[in-house]
Formats: sequence, structure tokens, C-alpha cells
Amino acid sequence: MRILNILVEIVFIIGFSLLFSLFTGGFTYWLIAFLSFTLLWHHFTEHRLLRTLQPKYNQKFALTSWENVSQSVAYYQRINRKEKIKNLRLLSKLNRNINYLPDAIIIFSHDGVIEWCNQISQQLFEFYWDKKTPKQILNVIFYDEFKHYWQQTKHNRPLVLLTYNQRYLEIHLNSYDTKRYLLVARDITGMIRLIHSRQTFLANMNHELRTPLTVLRGYLEMLSNESLTDFQMKVVQTMLEQSQRMTYLLEQLNQLAKIETSSNADHNKFNMSALILSIKKDMDILNQSGHQIEFDIEPDIYVLGDEYQLQSVITNLIHNAIKHSGDKNLIQVRWRSCEQGMKFSVKDHGIGIPQQHIAHLTERFYRVDESRSNKTGGSGLGLAIVKHALKQHHSHLDIESQEGAGSCFSFIIKRNLISDDKTE
Repeated sequence: MRILNILVEIVFIIGFSLLFSLFTGGFTYWLIAFLSFTLLWHHFTEHRLLRTLQPKYNQKFALTSWENVSQSVAYYQRINRKEKIKNLRLLSKLNRNINYLPDAIIIFSHDGVIEWCNQISQQLFEFYWDKKTPKQILNVIFYDEFKHYWQQTKHNRPLVLLTYNQRYLEIHLNSYDTKRYLLVARDITGMIRLIHSRQTFLANMNHELRTPLTVLRGYLEMLSNESLTDFQMKVVQTMLEQSQRMTYLLEQLNQLAKIETSSNADHNKFNMSALILSIKKDMDILNQSGHQIEFDIEPDIYVLGDEYQLQSVITNLIHNAIKHSGDKNLIQVRWRSCEQGMKFSVKDHGIGIPQQHIAHLTERFYRVDESRSNKTGGSGLGLAIVKHALKQHHSHLDIESQEGAGSCFSFIIKRNLISDDKTE
């Protein structure tokens, strides 16, 4: 459309020039005159438009100013200049604020030369950096663990580094652009020590309480065999049930602590299908509410993982469906292949779970209904164990539920943990 307008203007200019030259001659002079008039008219129109867009702008006269040639070019130059100044101020402010961040930030090239870093990084790694003096990242973070981490092609997980002065540093490494890396590090010593303190406390509590509980249960079992009145027998049975519940709680706390401190080094290949079928026999004994439990298990599927942890996961999920779904329901246990790998699911057609509780189910000691949990003997730790055990296998628990329509608890073991070799 713009080209058509230009062509129309040229045709009119040439036409008027020819017309006037027929009477007076001098076609070239008339052509120059009409071209000059057209340029002046465009310049004036452009001036009015830009004054409408910027009514408060006052430009001082200057022979070298673009205002005298093209006001549009001058207008866009002013906008670009303002944007550059604004961006420079923003970058300057951002650069100052980065120095106050609690995280260490280092930008270095692919060959390891540090190009920029903040003050926190210099304090955390105990070095001094100057723009004029090149410094290698491996001379700053000189640990073999970091060198191996840097040489990896992918950095999906952060590196937790223990320094010579017994500090724990969490290091994230990402591509800044095609020629640089961005390293973000933080001191997590306090958090690690807090986790260790909690684990030590749980281990000590488990050890200290187990002995008196064993003694208490022994005497209560002796009393239950004596000739007692109905009231005394009821008291003894209640005390025995509560001591058994506390023992079970300590066992779950101990199990949770072991899972949190475990690593992938404990993983071995085992027959997951056979494991589920062996749990089926135990669940038939625990089924006291008349449930119909159906098992649909794909045979001879071998998984690389911790057999003890996955046994706890499966046991807890089926046990929860039996105890918390109501009475005489259909419970479907499936272990079948899917697009991502192998999917295990426990689906019941019971009372369901309100939506506001689903996000909190894997929290420690969380109960949907306190009175129902006391009745069924729930500790609130079963799904917390499931969550942490699945995390060790790069998986997570999916929960789908609707009140009155049942619940479905499932997880997926990815293909890279499924073994094709069937020999154990």
C-alpha cells in the first residue's frame, strides 16, 4: 500500500511538471520544484503528527540536528536514547542490589575464566576478584567434586559440597548463554545440621523409649492373663493397645529416618511383581472389613531400587485403602506398563477425601479426621514414608479423590529404573 501511494505521488508530480512545461518549458525545473514542494509538505505533516504525539517536547535549533532532515528519525532516536538510559539505570541498580543477595553468583566462561561475581561469592569461597586480573573458577572452587560436576553434560541436580572448614554449600550450575555459565551457591550448613540434629533426636528417642515400652508391654500381658474384674481387664487391654500403638509409631519414625538418610547406593535389582504378590497374602489377613481386593499385576517386572522402601510404599497404600475407605468396598491394585514406565495404583470406591485435605496428606502426623484415625489406629506417618521413599526413586505420589466416589493413589517408576535383564 505504501509503494502504491509513492507511485501515485510520482505520477502526479511528473504529470504536473509536464503540464506546466508545455506552457513555459523547462520540464526539469518544474520537476525539481514540485519534488521540493512535496518534500516540504511531508515534512510539515510529519511535524504536526509528532507534535501531537509529544506536545511537551521542545527542541532547540541546531544545524546538525536530525530534526532538520527527518523528524521521524529524530523521534525514534530520542525514544531509543531514553530506553538506553532507562535500561542502563536499571542494570546499574540491579548490579548494586545483586551484591546484597544472600546467594553467591559467579559468571564464568566455558574455559573457566571468571567474568563477574558478587561480594558474597568472594566471602563464601574466600577469594579476591579484580576485573584486570583473570582468575580461574577451578582455582577458586578447587574441589574434585565440583570439577566432576562441571564436566557433566547436564546439571539437573545441585551439588552439595562439604568444604575444608566443614561448611555445606549447595551449588547450582546453569548455562548463562552459549559461551558462559552462571553459578549460584548458598550456605546450607545450618539446614544440614538441623536435619542431623532431628535425625539424632529421633534415633535417641526411639532407643530410649523402646526399652521401657517393652517392659511395660510385658507386665501388661502378664496382667491380662490374671483373674481380673471386667473393669480392670478393660483398663489393662486399653493400656496394652496404646502401648502397641506407641511401639508402632516408634517403628514408623525409625523407618522414616532411615529412608531420609538412605542413598542410591543401596539400590539393587529385584522382582517388583513378585514383591506385590507377596504383600497380597498379608493384606488378605488384614482385611477385616469385608473388602473385595482385586490384583492386576504384570508379571516378572524387575526394578532397580530399594526393595525395603518400595515394600513399605505398597504396604502403606494398600493398608490405607483397607482401613480408611469404609466397609465392604472394591479395592483395585494395579501394576501395569504406561508411557513413562510402570505405574502402580491403588483405587478404592469408598468414602473419598475432601479436596482441602489432599495437598496435606503426605505431611507428618496429618490426619483427615482425628476421630476416625484414632478408631483405625492411624499414626499420620504412612504417606510421609511413601513420599520420601518415592523421592529416593525419582517418583512422586499422585492422589485423586472425590467425596463419596473413592480415591486413587498411584506412582510411576520411570523406564530408566526398569531392568530388562530378568536375572537377579
